[in-house]
Amino acid sequence: MENRPPLHIVIFGRPGSGKSSLAERLGEAHGFAMIRTGELLREAVRRGDALGTQIEELLAAGRLVPDDLVGEVLAWNLSVLRRDRLLFDGFPRTIGQIPLLRRLEELVDFRVDYYVEIAVSAAEAVARMEGRRVCPSCGATYHVRKNPPAAEGICDKDGTALVRRADDAPDVLGVRQQVYETQTGPVVEYYRTALPDRFLRIDGEQSFEAVSADLERALGLAS
Repeated sequence: MENRPPLHIVIFGRPGSGKSSLAERLGEAHGFAMIRTGELLREAVRRGDALGTQIEELLAAGRLVPDDLVGEVLAWNLSVLRRDRLLFDGFPRTIGQIPLLRRLEELVDFRVDYYVEIAVSAAEAVARMEGRRVCPSCGATYHVRKNPPAAEGICDKDGTALVRRADDAPDVLGVRQQVYETQTGPVVEYYRTALPDRFLRIDGEQSFEAVSADLERALGLAS
């Protein structure tokens, strides 16, 4: 692989903003090791142990997983990954996780270069989430209208039947938006005001391709 300069990013966005799909594209195109808090927590759920059961109950209710559990999962994953390019998707999610990120930076010896917000309205985010479907096997994400699989209801990658995530259920959508605004909104505002030279805000209400292109340009990754 060609030599690439170190680059570490945190990406924020309300549920339905498209941040995880954007993060996946960045990871594949530019060699980032993905630190996807949500997926790591869902992996714990799939294991079915006591910790996974506890996390499953929290996620199904649209609530946040406590910081100590998140930190435990992240520290282990960072210890085994190469660390020249890290992309954090879904962390830090609360004000209480900001010092946790600082401790991880010291422990693993890296520094976040950019904090990125993918900005969309709550109404747009909910509309997107209502049509979202995921593969329970590989984690691939689709949308019934905007990004459908080749065969209706079937994952393109492994042929597994697609499902709606428990936290995308209609009675949970509003809860998730409220949780983001009250818990993660202050985190975004903290980085916007405390580190303005390292904070980027991207208009997420454009097409996916336009948002992706804007993000690459802002990070200096456009070809």
